Amino acid sequence: MVQNPRQAYGALFVVIVAAISGVIIAAGFAAPEFVIRGATFWLFIGAVGVMVVCAIISWLTDLPGILAREFGSNGGDH
Repeated sequence: MVQNPRQAYGALFVVIVAAISGVIIAAGFAAPEFVIRGATFWLFIGAVGVMVVCAIISWLTDLPGILAREFGSNGGDH
């Protein structure tokens, strides 16, 4: 059970959003001709922007530490 649900699930949300953005960015490198066309280009640029914001949030809030503390194993001690 998490100790601080708002902090724990907020951190998890940031990681999920970053992962989705990462998939979109990776697709842009795998199929660049598809990304250059139309609205997909703006989706790619938006994903890059979201990834930068997620990186800044992670850096400012110690995201790995929050996730390890809230969701990590305590080795049976509680």
